[in-house]
Formats: sequence, structure tokens, C-alpha cells
Amino acid sequence: MRTIRFSTVLMILVLILLSVVSAILLSSAYLAAQRALQQEIIQTYHRDQRTLLSLLGEQFSNIYQISHELIEVNELSSALDRNDHIGIRNIVDSLLDGDSGQRIDAVVITRSSGELVEVRNTGIINLNLPLNSISRRPQISGRWHSIHEQSGNTDHYLMRLVLPIVEPELGEVVGQLNTYVLLNNNYWLMNQLQQLFGSNAISLSHQKNLLGGLEHNPGELAQLREPTTIINQVEARKEFILRDHFLKIDASESFSIRMLLPNSAFTALKDTYFRTLIHAAIAVIVFGLLAIWVIYRLTHRSLAQLINYAEQVPESGVPASFSGAKFTEFDRVGHALELMLLRIQDRDQRLASIIDNSPDLIFIKDIAHRYRLVNQRMADVIGQTPEQLIGQVDHQVLDNGVMEVVSAADEQILSTGKPLSYELKMSSPSGQITLLMSKFPIIDELGTPYAIGGIATDITAMKQAEGELKLAQQVFEETAEAIVVLDAEQMILTINRAFTEISGQTLTQGHDAIKAFLQSHPDSLEAFASNSRWQGECVLKHRNGESVPVLVSITPLLSPAMEPRFVLLFTDITELKAAEVRLERMALYDNLTGLPNRSLFYQRLEQCIEAPRNRDHWNSAVMFLDLDRFKSINDTYGHNTGDALLQQVANRLHACVGAKDTVARLGGDEFTIIVRDIQNLGQLKSIAQRILGSVREPYDLGSIRCFTSTSIGIAIVDKDGKDTETLTRHADLAMYQAKERGRNIVQFFDENLNAQNQQRNLLEEGLRAALGKKELFLNFQPRFDIDGERVVGAEALLRWHPAGQDPVSPAVFIPIAEDSTLIVDIGRFVLKEACLAAAHWNQSGAQIPVSVNLSPRQLRDTRLLLDLEQALNESKLDPHLLELEITETHVMENIDEVIHTLDLIRAMDISLSVDDFGTGYSSLIYLKKLPVSTVKIDQSFVRDVPDDDDDVVLVQAIIQMSHSLRLNVVAEGVETQAQQEFLRNVGCDELQGFLLARPGTVEQLMEKADIDVVETA
Repeated sequence: MRTIRFSTVLMILVLILLSVVSAILLSSAYLAAQRALQQEIIQTYHRDQRTLLSLLGEQFSNIYQISHELIEVNELSSALDRNDHIGIRNIVDSLLDGDSGQRIDAVVITRSSGELVEVRNTGIINLNLPLNSISRRPQISGRWHSIHEQSGNTDHYLMRLVLPIVEPELGEVVGQLNTYVLLNNNYWLMNQLQQLFGSNAISLSHQKNLLGGLEHNPGELAQLREPTTIINQVEARKEFILRDHFLKIDASESFSIRMLLPNSAFTALKDTYFRTLIHAAIAVIVFGLLAIWVIYRLTHRSLAQLINYAEQVPESGVPASFSGAKFTEFDRVGHALELMLLRIQDRDQRLASIIDNSPDLIFIKDIAHRYRLVNQRMADVIGQTPEQLIGQVDHQVLDNGVMEVVSAADEQILSTGKPLSYELKMSSPSGQITLLMSKFPIIDELGTPYAIGGIATDITAMKQAEGELKLAQQVFEETAEAIVVLDAEQMILTINRAFTEISGQTLTQGHDAIKAFLQSHPDSLEAFASNSRWQGECVLKHRNGESVPVLVSITPLLSPAMEPRFVLLFTDITELKAAEVRLERMALYDNLTGLPNRSLFYQRLEQCIEAPRNRDHWNSAVMFLDLDRFKSINDTYGHNTGDALLQQVANRLHACVGAKDTVARLGGDEFTIIVRDIQNLGQLKSIAQRILGSVREPYDLGSIRCFTSTSIGIAIVDKDGKDTETLTRHADLAMYQAKERGRNIVQFFDENLNAQNQQRNLLEEGLRAALGKKELFLNFQPRFDIDGERVVGAEALLRWHPAGQDPVSPAVFIPIAEDSTLIVDIGRFVLKEACLAAAHWNQSGAQIPVSVNLSPRQLRDTRLLLDLEQALNESKLDPHLLELEITETHVMENIDEVIHTLDLIRAMDISLSVDDFGTGYSSLIYLKKLPVSTVKIDQSFVRDVPDDDDDVVLVQAIIQMSHSLRLNVVAEGVETQAQQEFLRNVGCDELQGFLLARPGTVEQLMEKADIDVVETA
């Protein structure tokens, strides 16, 4: 076979390899440079974006500072007060002479009266922009906003800043400063950006509208505007870079700033690449030739030495001939190596078989701690292959903690020359393992250690079993359950500490205790006879004689010698039994008073109904009690005092009835009583009266002494109901009737009560449908001046006329609506209709406000302010022509809850008045807190004046008190001339009543108001 010279082939491959590697490296470098250049362009864009926003933000901040300094000039507010336009302009011009001031294109000052003063207009000259109209538009002060205006066919964009001008002494806002910067063709803005970024061209635009631009050479601005969109805001082309920035100041819209920048880096990169490519080709040729010569010399000489060395290795036997090499040099090397392989083959096979099949870890490493031999088991523990481990040192494959132990052991072996055994814990891919390590020195012919051998046995399972055994023993001793192990003869083999604690018996004393226990529970012996499991709830006798409730389980086991064993597990359930008792009491008894709760009450009432009747007794009855004004006590003195009161009430109720009767608390301040086996109706009344008297007695609650009463409703078993639900409901109805009759009384259930309740439910259902059927409408009662000659207001009054029926009185359906959520929806309807009606008559020339009664539920409704705003917007009624009437009693009782809502209503320019004044607190202090402008004296005080001296004094006091607070006073229910004359004499401001006008339609009100007369007034 003809051979080829290895050196010749190697030289050709080296030359080809150098050429390919050079080309790959240069191409990769060129592409990487391109990517780096592109990344640098993107990073530069983001950096310049931040610079742009920072620069323009600073410029507009300077303009804001100048504007703020301007409004703080005291002479400006004085000039505004004097309406001195020339003085205002001089003040503004003196502060705007600086560079930042010159960037303000226009300044307009708005007075509180609405008058405008255009004090500066440098940048918007010859532009027909309605600055006066713009300045009247509302805008959040202290922030820049963008404005878009069209003048002819041109879109103009301005930046507007609004700042309030405050009179320094009174703190009153006397006007506002409007600062304008025109973005169209803004030279200072575009020039600064072009100088800052060195761009060839720059433009400012909003969407498709170009607002201005600058260019060095003609056509660059058009080239800048050519692409409609720029992907990722930056685009690099061969000759230039196109960037799209955004501009946004405070709350303004976002504007686009495009820049055209030169792209010199790309051209330089391309030229450099071609020059480098030429130089690389020359270098490859030169270094390739040099490498060919060097490789030739090295391979020729080195291979000759290797061949000579291999051929001189002494060995007996005739090796098989080597053939098949293509290169002459390697053909000779192959024959030499074949001789060595035959010598070591047999020995390596025997040693490798022993090492690789050993279950132990076997390794050899030199004195530099470098692994020279590693078996498969060792490699598996390390998590590598034997080939990977060969040549590595300890610190490359072992963690720091293991390295300290291994290094110390190796040093001891090398210093003493003696074997060493120790335990080693280390991590492996399968987890933490424990090894019994045996190491020994490997010594040369001179007795010097030149390597370290090691054999490690995995003892992890043995250690784990030992630990589990110790843990099981510890668990056995420390578990809270008592454990006893018996043999087949029921003799104790062992017990734990918990058994001694539960029974008080030691191991020697426990035999008799266990025998006594098993004999007292014969069913447990079946587990021993049938070799099966058993569990039961039992009693274990303590050494002191007490009985301990326990849960016992018996489990049969087999010992290692296959002998039967039985494990008795005792669980002390004393606390569980006590908890069951407590849980049962919590489920059936009230936690606060200790009385039966609703559940137990219904159980006992059911038992009472189902029990056979005694002929000697009349019947049983259910009393339903509710404390009067308990909420007031709770709110005044706190919940702790209220709880103490409920406890005392429970004790008194319990003392008023017999032992077989049941007193229960249903919740809150509601109590029920089951009175059993009453003789007659008189006895039942006597018990109820005794309860009323007992509850009325004063209550001493620590430092507090308070009073309460109760209302009682009674339903008699069989007569008023034959089931628990009916009896309780009828007693509850009777109780509510007692409250309506004045509280602190007893009311027996009557079918008429049920009929009234049903009638009330029917009215409520009809009222719910009335809105949709348009059965509700408004009448308006005029309000006159004190002389009765001029209508100064009108009160909206709700009316309900169901289809095909007689009208329903407001005194009937308004309380029904108040008790449900209907009043909120109805109130929203009244508010909307009243505003629409008022807008109608005021559009006709009148200035007559409308008054709308606001219910307590509406006042607590979270949508009230939204409803007010919606009603005013839909009707286009001026807010000052709407007056809301609030009831004195409700507001005074909940003043802290509603004062914030009333302040917000007043801030909407809506008037507030107190209705039915005099029927509640009538406190000057409370009245002073409310943001009201009118007080309406309740008609109950006007009805008997001037004949009733008490009412005369009361009305005079109300008028004087209201006038002292600068409040308008309206008298309601005026029906006689004498009442009108009296009210005029004591200074009342306005009148309302049947004397002057009854409620009517809008048209009747407009006729009564005499609109022409109102206009001349």
C-alpha cells in the first residue's frame, strides 16, 4: 500500500485552516461592529431623549419660575384691584426682560370679575388667536397644558400655564395669570435642540401637523419628513441617522421632534473592513508559509524520535503485525505502540475488572492531589464520568467543608506513611451520603510516598437506620399519647413517660392497672383473642382514684422473632370533653348574657307547642321585647356600657318569670320570653307589667346611671299561631305596634295588626312600581316675603295618585319610603323633576329658587353629590337657584357624620336650609356648625301665635338666634292675618302657608309669581 507523507498533508491543512479562520474572524468582527454601532445609535437616542426632556423641562421650569415670581409681586394684586392696566403691563414687562422671560409669547391676566388684561403679546403677533376666550377656559393651575387652536386653515399649538393671583393680606384669589408659549415656528426651541445634538435638520410636529423646522441644506427637511413612521424611533441609513423623539411637558400632549444626523461611523467601518481584509490576506500567506516550514521541521524530527523510542521498549513475545497506516511516520509509530499495548493489556484488563465492578469507591491521586485513577462508583458519587475526573484536583470537585477533612487526612498519610480510616459526609447527585474512608500511601522502590490510594464504603443506609432507631425511641418517650406494649400474656414489656403522667403508675405498678383496665372493658379483650385492631372511648383510673377519659386503640404487631405483641395507645381527651361542653353552650347560649340564644329559643318553643296541654292551665305565650332608645345609650356611653346594661336587663327579666319559663336573647337589644302554663289572661298581663316596671328601674353602671324601658308584644300559642315562625312573627308585629303607640307598653297580637302590616306591604309594592308607571308628580308651594306680595321661592312637594284609585297622602307613603331604600330613588326623582321645573320658570324671566326636602337616607347615600351634579347639568339650572331642606332632628343627632357632606354641597353653590326647626335640639352651637343660610320654623309653633305666650316666646327666640347667625328665617304653616302680622312685627323674613297660597302646578306657581313684577324688581 502506497503511503502519503503526513507532513505534506498537515502543511496544506494548516494553510487552509488559517485562511478559513481569518475570514471567519474578520466577518464576525465586521458583523459585531455593525451590531455594536447599531446598539450605540439606539443608546445614544435614549440618552439624547432624556437630555431633550431635561433641557426643555428646565426651560419651561424657568418660565414657570418667572410666572410664579410675577404673581407674588404685591403691586400686581393692587393694580388688579385698581383695574390699572398700564401698571399691570409695566409690572409684567419689568419681570419678563430676561432670556427666559423673552421666551414667553403672551401673558393674559384674568380678574375675578371675568375681565381680561392682555399685558404681553410678543410671540403671537399677527396671529388671529382668541387668547381672551382661551384664558376663560378652566384649567388645573400650576401645570403646563397644551392647547390646539385653528386659525383659518392653520393649526396652532400653544403651551399654557395658569397660576392664581392671591391678595397677600386676605388670602383671596383676585385673578389668574395665563402664560402662553407658541410651539409653531418656535425658533429658540428648535435652535437650542439643533445646536445641542448637531443635527442637519430638525422638525417639530403633532401627529401629521408640522409646527416648524430648521435645515442646513435645502431638501433635508423634506427627507426628514419622508417616512410616516420610524420603527423603534431610530433608523440608521448609509449616509444619515433618522431619529424620532417626543416632547411632553407636565400635562401637555406629546409632540414629535425628528432629527437628521450624519452617519459617518458606517462609512468609516466599511473602509476599515476592506483595508483589514487585504492586510489579513497578506498576513495569512506569510504566516502560513512560516507555519508550514516550522511544522515540517518539528514533525519530521519529533516523529523520528518517537519512533526510535517506541522501538526500543523491551518486551517478550511476538506481537501481531501493525498495518493500515496511510502515513509513513505513523505506520512506524503504530508498530512500536502495538508492542507496548500487548505488554500492559492483560494486566489492565484484570485490574480494570476489579476496580470497575467494586461497590466501593476506589481512587488514586498523586501528591499534588490530582486524580490518576477513578472507578465508576467514585465518578457516580462525584457526579461526573471517570474520564472527566482524571487530571482534576480535589478543590475542583469537592466543596470547602469536605476539602478541609480530605486535605488534613492526606497530609497525615504523607507525613506518617501509615494508612488512615475516618468517616466523611459529602453531597452526591442522589443526596447527602456518609462514607467510611480508608486511605493508604503508595510507596516507590525507595520507600517514598508518591501517591495516595483510597477505598470508601457507603454507610449512609446504616447511619440512617441508626438515626431512625434513635428517633423512634425519642418519639416513643416524648409523645403526648400514652403507649403500652404488651406480650401475648398481656404482660407489660415497656411504657413511655406519658403513660406514667396520665395514670400516675410506674412500670412496676402498671401491670395491675392494665389488668384492671382490660377487665373493666371486656370488649377490648377481643383484640387479643382475634389478633385484630380495636378502638374505643374508655375511662382510665388514675392512681389517686380519679377517672381520666381516654381514647384507646389496640394494634397487634409481630416482633422480629415473629412473636405477637400488642400496642395500647391512650389519648387523654379531658380537654376535648370540656371543649365539647363549651362548644355546646356557645351554640345554644348567648355569650354576653348567658341566656338561651335564638337556636335554643326555637327548640324550646317547638317543645312547648308539641307538649300536651294541661287542662288545669290556660295556655302558653311568647313575649317579644325590644329596649327603647338603646342605640342612644350605646352611642353616648360606649359599647361596654351597653353590654353591661344588656346583662342587667337579662338578670331582671329572668327574675320576673318562673323556673319553667325561658328568657332568650335573639340579638342586639331584642329579647324573647316563653311563658308556660299560664292560668288566665290576667296572669299574663301581670307578668308583662312586672317586666315593664323592672326594666324601668334605674341602672347603675359604674360611674354612669341611666334609664331605659321596653316595649312588649305578646302572641298566645294556638290562638295566634301553631308554629314557631308564626308565633315569633306575630309577637314581633305586636311589639312594633307597641313602639308606635308610644313605647313602654304591652301589646297583644291582633289580626288587625296583621292586616295593617299587609296593607303597608301592598302600599310599599305599589310605591315601588309608581316611578315606572309615572304615578308620582310634584306640586309647588310658593314662599313669600314677609308682606306676602312677592314670591321668593317654591317648595317641591311629592304627590302620589295611583291609577284607578284615590290619591295617597304623603303622611302615609313617605314614612313607608323612609323605612326602605325607596326614599333614595324617589328623592333622586324629586330632585331631577324639581330642577327641570325651576329651570322652566326661570327661563321665563323669574329668579325663584326651588326647595327640595332631603331625607336622612339620601344624606347618607354615597351617590348624593353625583345625583345633584347630574340633575343640575341635565336641567341647566344655576346651582344658587336650588335649595335643599334638611330635617333638624336627624342632622343634629348625626352632625359629625353629615357635616362634611353638607360642606361639599355648599361648595357647589347650592343653598341649605334647616326644616322643622324647633322640634329637635335647636342648639345655637350646633346651628353655627352647619353651612346653612335659612331656618324654617316648624308650623306647630306658628299655629297658636299670637295667642299662646309660650309659642310667642319660642318663635321670637328662634328668630333672634337665627338673625344673630345671619340666617334667613321662614315661618311655615301661616294661615291667618294675625299670624302674618305677628311674624312681621318680630322680624321674620319670609312666610309659607295656606293664607297666601296652596301647593299647585308649575303654571299656577308662575301665575302666582307674576313674572313681570319680579323682572322689574
